[in-house]
Amino acid sequence: MKGDVIGGATAAVVALPLALAFGIASGAGAVAGLYASIFGGLTAAVFGGCGVQITGPTGAMTAVLVSIVSKHGVGGMLLAGALAGLMQVALGLLRLGKFVKFLPQPVIAGFTNGVSILFFMTAIGDALATPSITLVTTLAILLALRFFKQVPESLFGLIAGLLMNELIVHTPHVVGALPFSIPRPQLALMPFADVGPLIRPAITICLLGSISALLSAEVTDGMIGAEHNSNQELIGQGLGNLVSSFIGGVPVSGAVARSGVNVYSGGRTRLSSILHAVFLLLIVLVLGPVAKRIPLASLAAILMVASVRTADWQSLKLMPRARWSYGVIMTTTTILTVVRDLTIAVAVGVGLAAIAVIVELASSPGGSEVTHKESSSVPDMLVHPDVQVVTFNGPLFFVGTENLRNQMKEISTKPFLVLDFSDVPAMDETGALALRDLARRLQKEGKTLYIGGLKKKPLHMFTRMGLMSDFGGRVCPELESTLRKASRDAAQTSAS
Repeated sequence: MKGDVIGGATAAVVALPLALAFGIASGAGAVAGLYASIFGGLTAAVFGGCGVQITGPTGAMTAVLVSIVSKHGVGGMLLAGALAGLMQVALGLLRLGKFVKFLPQPVIAGFTNGVSILFFMTAIGDALATPSITLVTTLAILLALRFFKQVPESLFGLIAGLLMNELIVHTPHVVGALPFSIPRPQLALMPFADVGPLIRPAITICLLGSISALLSAEVTDGMIGAEHNSNQELIGQGLGNLVSSFIGGVPVSGAVARSGVNVYSGGRTRLSSILHAVFLLLIVLVLGPVAKRIPLASLAAILMVASVRTADWQSLKLMPRARWSYGVIMTTTTILTVVRDLTIAVAVGVGLAAIAVIVELASSPGGSEVTHKESSSVPDMLVHPDVQVVTFNGPLFFVGTENLRNQMKEISTKPFLVLDFSDVPAMDETGALALRDLARRLQKEGKTLYIGGLKKKPLHMFTRMGLMSDFGGRVCPELESTLRKASRDAAQTSAS
């Protein structure tokens, strides 16, 4: 209870400047961002499938909304948001919530980087209007990240920029009046006659919001050792978008940054995400006169720093190690996200990944399935009782990683788990990273993962991706050597 209260309050403090910044950057206004965070976030918290998820406007969504508002106006954005909400509810009811887990890693990295570029670009205008405040705010955020990690960095920067403007600069470029009141339906603003051209933007909002929320839920699952209901989460996100759009708020999505703050601060149940919305409402009602004096350059600096932190820098580090197809897929997805839209980018990225799989399968035919220990490839030797052996047959590509994850949840019952890869002829980057993530998850559960019998291509992929160090010598081309090592470690653990 106490942790949920602290988590919700901390998340509300973090959400305030972001709601203002994203609302203004989208072109809908600061109040639209606040309505989205408070009422859209509350709805998603009540009906969603991830209790610690904090929902509100996001930088990724803002980058998309700028284009929609410029072409169709604020009313068009509201209608597109409502349509996206209906699509998300439909996806949840059709039990399609796990679709994000089948996306190749370079596609996810590509659209993440593309969105972060768009996100950065939306803030440049306000940042250059008062560069001194932008600089002070940015420096304050960086100082908070370095030396005052217990303080929400965006709030720290916001206060620094506000003081700079009040005491020295006095720029007229500020948030302005916040006519915050009980929200009313905004159906009259929605151009229902133009619903046709808004279908594609709505699909983009639906896709982006769903991917962001489900990936965020996956991350928070790892933080608290829980498992969210992805279909229910889509329904909650969809209802959140419907409510937000009907009352004039921007489209919303769950986000790792705010959800992570909630968890780190003690949030563990749905109460924390509900209290986030309640506390945010109270803050707005009390601090409204102060909020209207916030310089736009401070909000722009917050957006720019957030965009840099949103980018998937790890994926860029992997490019020199991965196959050329990884870089092509990620770069293509990034470029299309920037110059076209997310829907086309993801579709093309997945298509390229599928072609790469077909080409690989041409030289490494075979299906993918997980079976138990009763495999002819397991040597006839004495294995410690605490060691479990699981065989994997066929190439491990992005289309099979979710099968691997699900099977491991059901199969891994002993503290030492050996994956027999004697019959795995090939592996792509998504498969290799999935194994790394599996090893980390099992480690949090007090279990140890070993991989044995790696053939030349999978071993080469592991080495190129720099994953050998993650396993600490628990990856070996010979299955028998792996089994002996696992048995020795199990025996030592039992004796201690």
